[in-house]
Amino acid sequence: MDKLTIINNALSETGNNTVNVLNDPSDEYQVANRSFDRWVKFLASRHSWPFAMTTELLVRVPDEDNPSRVYSKNGFRLPQNTLHVKEVFYRTLFLTDYEIMGTVLSCNYDSEIYAAVVKMPPDQQWHPMAEEVLTRYVEAGCLRGLNEDFGEATKRENSAEALLMDARSHTDQQNPARNMYKSSIRTARRTRRV
Repeated sequence: MDKLTIINNALSETGNNTVNVLNDPSDEYQVANRSFDRWVKFLASRHSWPFAMTTELLVRVPDEDNPSRVYSKNGFRLPQNTLHVKEVFYRTLFLTDYEIMGTVLSCNYDSEIYAAVVKMPPDQQWHPMAEEVLTRYVEAGCLRGLNEDFGEATKRENSAEALLMDARSHTDQQNPARNMYKSSIRTARRTRRV
């Protein structure tokens, strides 16, 4: 993903002058840049994009830095720039009993805690469909801030939302579907007892 390219594509699609460099003093750049910065964070954190996911070993925090009253003895610092915690593991065991307060994850285990987290992905890792969704959101910002065409801006946001649904399902197909809750009753019903 290239910020200048996305900004220029949005400016061009909305009938505005494009810019040559980042941090251009023009109104076009100022409006498009604010819209880009706003929507890129929102888009990255709104969905657990496979290109933004990473699994990291968490580092313990001293007990006095752990705000949890439930798991006060075992606190772990979340990775820097974490937007969303997707899953937590003790070694390879999937955990459901933990608490997150601020940037500290607390649980019953004292070591080897891993978290699958969503972070702001590097520019080169963005999926082309996510880039297009971002471009449409920036277009909506340009239509509002430069063209003062609020009706068309709303249509462009709706278009971005529709494309986002397609992009999410498309990128999520890279990983197999998983049932987060494993019902013992359902398993027993599907298992033939002798």
